[in-house]
Amino acid sequence: MARVLCAWELGSGLGHIGRIIPIARELRAMGHEVVMVLRDSAYIDMTRAEGFETLAAPLLHERRDRNPQPVSLSDILLNLGYDDARGLHGALRGWQSMLGLVKPAVVMADYAPMALVAAGMARIPRITVGSGFALPPPGDPIPSFRPGPGEAVLRAIDDRLLARLHAAAGPSAAGISSARAFFDAESHLLCTFPEVDPFGEREGVEYLGPPGNVNRGLDVAWQTEGKPRVLAYLRPDAPRVEAVIAGLQNLDGEVVLAYPAETPERAQQLSRPSLRVFPKPVEVAPLMASASLAVFHAGTGFAGQALVAGVPMALLPTHLEQLLVAQRAVKAGVAEISSPDHAAPDFGAWLARLAASEPLHAAARQVALRHRGHSFAAAARGAAQRIAALA
Repeated sequence: MARVLCAWELGSGLGHIGRIIPIARELRAMGHEVVMVLRDSAYIDMTRAEGFETLAAPLLHERRDRNPQPVSLSDILLNLGYDDARGLHGALRGWQSMLGLVKPAVVMADYAPMALVAAGMARIPRITVGSGFALPPPGDPIPSFRPGPGEAVLRAIDDRLLARLHAAAGPSAAGISSARAFFDAESHLLCTFPEVDPFGEREGVEYLGPPGNVNRGLDVAWQTEGKPRVLAYLRPDAPRVEAVIAGLQNLDGEVVLAYPAETPERAQQLSRPSLRVFPKPVEVAPLMASASLAVFHAGTGFAGQALVAGVPMALLPTHLEQLLVAQRAVKAGVAEISSPDHAAPDFGAWLARLAASEPLHAAARQVALRHRGHSFAAAARGAAQRIAALA
């Protein structure tokens, strides 16, 4: 039996814990011991209720003068507190203490750069899991995800990040000569598909596809035949969400909208005979199997469900990672984007056109053929097997 430390340091939302818990369950079923170190303390009760020892991750304070248009993952780390050598020193010591306390045989990192650095210094094997966003594509300096910045600009950003690490770690960082040390591991597992990898399909990684849901949602079934079926998953705080819902209300078809964090009273007010609004997560797979269109913010887990089912997507990204995922889905021919950075369309007309678009449906069916037989449960099991082998 091996002890595995599952680390989550940066990022927010259910996507991270939605990967970690299914993999941890599989590791435990194989007889291994799992200790979690999580960024978001809101999930600690959830993981402890499942019997996993759970600790709070060391956190950094974001820069007040952050760059509103970061150009690379190094630039993002500087925004997220890595520009503060003193804070970085504290975070490094915190992760070193965690490793000394837990004594893992392997560290599984889901967007946890300082955990990777600390484990590398301690010569503990490392493996990353994620959507692909937390792992930069090959290149030195770390490549830009925006057009424009030249090599000199990117190298200056990398050098600044590396200088902060050397100031924070002192002699321990003497052998670290590249900003890529924040992302290095012996193996990289991407819990997504190449079509929606934020940085495009690449070598040196293993695509396992998304794992299953952490917990089951509400069991909901379609109620009509012969009209478009639209499955939507939206956030109440997203830009233009009210206009999107107004468009959904006017569709000639049946709409199921999962609207977590909304009140039951407001969900009832928004509902119509053709639109059912649920203020909780719903069980996606049965609905997606016969949907005409998926409407969501371009999260990779939901995108994976749509790709497997061959369902076109109307994407409403709210941040950079979602925008990169959405752009990849558009390139694959299975989606269109409405970004808050551009003028809003008539959402009713836009959604109706996409639900009826034969080119989108044809492309989605073609992609689904490539992933026919994908098992969400098997993806988590496959990740656990790779982690156990490394341990």
